[in-house]
Amino acid sequence: MSADAEPLAEVRSGKTAIIPENGVSGASLALVIGVLAFLAGIALTGFFAVDAAVSNWSGELTGSVTVQVRGMTAEEIASGADDAEAILLDTEGLSEIRRVPRSEAEELLEPWIGEGNLPQDLPLPVLITADVSPELRADLSGLRTALSDKVEGASLNDHSAWTDQLIASARRIRALTFFAFVLVVLAASSVIVFAARAGLAAHRNIVEVLHLVGATDGFIARQIGNRYLTLGLVGGAGGALVAWLSTKSLAMVTRDAGGFLPAFSIDAKTALWLVVIPLLLGGLSTISARIAVLRALRGKDAYVA
Repeated sequence: MSADAEPLAEVRSGKTAIIPENGVSGASLALVIGVLAFLAGIALTGFFAVDAAVSNWSGELTGSVTVQVRGMTAEEIASGADDAEAILLDTEGLSEIRRVPRSEAEELLEPWIGEGNLPQDLPLPVLITADVSPELRADLSGLRTALSDKVEGASLNDHSAWTDQLIASARRIRALTFFAFVLVVLAASSVIVFAARAGLAAHRNIVEVLHLVGATDGFIARQIGNRYLTLGLVGGAGGALVAWLSTKSLAMVTRDAGGFLPAFSIDAKTALWLVVIPLLLGGLSTISARIAVLRALRGKDAYVA
């Protein structure tokens, strides 16, 4: 092998890197990619957490109905509750019909009026809950009419006002978290392009030597792209791991908060997406670097940092 071909052979074998390990594409760039991977992981975890929470809440609300029976006296309320319960039992598509005890109703009022401050002779409305089938839920007008006609003071609540607002708000939050994820990915691409062009300009002499011994622009771009692939994988894996540990810690905090914070957990789907982040950033890194280097070598971009 001639002396002129030795630099090209060393680059091919991996003994020599076009951009050295301690250059702009070294540990500092891996750290930046790791931070971006962490932010991407948090955004993606938030996206799936909101999606899961809304699915659980809306499933519980849309899968049940509540009948409220009001009256002037306790006897009137009890009689109306019996009639309403009989109508519910005769309605096809309802199951798990349950009259909420007065003690539970009082517990619901304690945060506002305090414990033991509710008079025992106060005619509290009676609540009756029931699970509803999807077919019946599609049209509750018949059940609502039967209750209002036959039971004075009875009203049917299908929670549609709450679920519509909840789903609308959740869609906005999910869109925001996904938009944040896309922005982080675009930021990672911009960082890689800048680093590749800066590294290429800083080591122009190495590139010129490789050109003299027969290296093509495509070969140089592939070699630099492979270097950034490694950085993307390493930085992405570190950032995704920190994001996973952070969300696991948050899940423990919400679980131990005694119901004061909304439940938060990481399922298998979310963990799988966190594993995808290093692969995504690694692939994005090598593609962005190759395109940036090719454009610079072919004169489409300035051959400077």
